[in-house]
Amino acid sequence: MDNTFYKCPACGSALQYGASSGKLECASCGNLYDLADVKAMVGEDSAKSTFNWGDWKSNLKKNTDSEAKVYICKFCGAEILTDGTTAATHCPYCDSEVVVNDAFDGGLRPNGVIPFKITKDKMKEIIGNFGKGKKLLPRDFFTEKRIRETQGVYVPFWLFDGTVRGSVVYDAKKIVERNDGEYREKETTTYSLEREGSIAFANVPVDGAEKMDDALMESVGPYDFKEIVDFQPAYLSGYLADRFDQDPDASIGRAEELMKESAKDNFFRTTSEYTEVQATNADLSLISPSVKYVLLPVYIINCKYGNKEYRYAINGQTGKMVGELPISKQRKNAYFWGVFGGVTAVLAALLCLL
Repeated sequence: MDNTFYKCPACGSALQYGASSGKLECASCGNLYDLADVKAMVGEDSAKSTFNWGDWKSNLKKNTDSEAKVYICKFCGAEILTDGTTAATHCPYCDSEVVVNDAFDGGLRPNGVIPFKITKDKMKEIIGNFGKGKKLLPRDFFTEKRIRETQGVYVPFWLFDGTVRGSVVYDAKKIVERNDGEYREKETTTYSLEREGSIAFANVPVDGAEKMDDALMESVGPYDFKEIVDFQPAYLSGYLADRFDQDPDASIGRAEELMKESAKDNFFRTTSEYTEVQATNADLSLISPSVKYVLLPVYIINCKYGNKEYRYAINGQTGKMVGELPISKQRKNAYFWGVFGGVTAVLAALLCLL
């Protein structure tokens, strides 16, 4: 099947999905196009099947592989090299936006997508605020060139639903202190507690891209999943996107862990009347799990300082930015000696007064 290229019908320039307008935008002539109109324009089939957990293995084997692939840009004729998981990219020669249809064929189409809402201009403001006031941050760490090269990416995520059922046993104490003015006494009563029940969970996210840092992808949330819309390839135009390469069978363990930890926290909150509480046993099971395959918007920024690589993520829906900031050794030393020198000067002045 041919890949889908997005070009302006009026001037032939590349169309990109606009985070603020919710339409496909032409930067050259300024025209805006509704996604439904472009869908008809490129002849997208609206009857394509979406991801089904029970069939994903056969669909993956039948329709895709992990080998590098070469596609021909139908506008300039250049070869576009992709890996086996690439879902959206652009031609490096004519900047045509292309969605790789193979990534979504045969039941591998996402169940939904949250489109980008944070514009690239807003993204630059967020990066500037993230580093603002950090006295020990290396100068020009977030350079204009680096920010300009930052790319929005649709990251594949699994959203798991399920119910955690079971019980948690605790050793608990109630400590009562009495003080009548003359005597003080402490009375301790011990208890064995059990909390039992079921807690339903919905949309527990687990990163489905092996190349992404799982801790970074978890910390960039939460997302407002009420804003998930039906998947259309046009949302990807102007951004990068990958198909999942971390499968749902391998990811459900992390989802189960997150659900059970949350269930334990909920059970623990019911023991607040006790002075000390210690869990001694937990017997929890995940029942009736299900999963959806969605694409979530993230800006990825890669920076290098010294010999260490730093990666940052910005939630493309909410604007939340996460990542570890480096410390400049020069600025750290200058700050230390500035403070130390100031203290020394004050001590010297005080000694002169003695």
